[in-house]
Amino acid sequence: MRPTLIECDFCSELSGNSDNSFGRIYAELLGNRILSRSSQFVVIPSLGQIVEGYLLVVPINHFTALGDLSDTLLQEFAATCERVGRTLKSQYGPYIFFEHGTRSEGMGGCGIYHAHLHAVPLAEVSDPIETLKKRFPYMELSDLSEISKRGAELSSYLFYQDSHGRLYLFDSGPLPSQFMRKLLADSLGTRDWDWRIAGTEERLLSTVRRLSEHLKSTTESAHQPDL
Repeated sequence: MRPTLIECDFCSELSGNSDNSFGRIYAELLGNRILSRSSQFVVIPSLGQIVEGYLLVVPINHFTALGDLSDTLLQEFAATCERVGRTLKSQYGPYIFFEHGTRSEGMGGCGIYHAHLHAVPLAEVSDPIETLKKRFPYMELSDLSEISKRGAELSSYLFYQDSHGRLYLFDSGPLPSQFMRKLLADSLGTRDWDWRIAGTEERLLSTVRRLSEHLKSTTESAHQPDL
């Protein structure tokens, strides 16, 4: 059953409401955090900016996992990711993508069961791909459209694109909440991995200032908040 707007933080935020995690922190500072909007996806900076430039690609309509997107939506999703990747590479250097896809609340994740892809500049963070390969069974993918086909029988999976653009689907099973965020934070020697306790962040504001012009959609310009 589709969650109501009250039940889903992203649905609430994308509907223009302020009773959600972003609104409670930034409602008076930023009108919204949308850096780019296409017909079906938005690109926003993540709360809990482990590194500056940490973005999320989020479907506007509610899906619990990217593996549930139709082929048509996956094409638009891939185009959005390509634009995000080009921007991150030009502004920050190497980057990774990942998604913990889960189809029920008992399978771990980040606490928001609305599909979203993490796009993270590596900065001084080492790519954790070898750690993941040692820990979980995996298959390599040829393109993003395979998330739907190859992940269909998995109740929970970890999709990962490494810093060289190689795509993987890990049969991760249930994961601790914010597993990948903690893994990245540990490699930086920081404890700033929990987005739930993040307050107003200068790194988020810097991300908006630096990337908003670069990420304007060709189909619909994003509203640019005043900082």
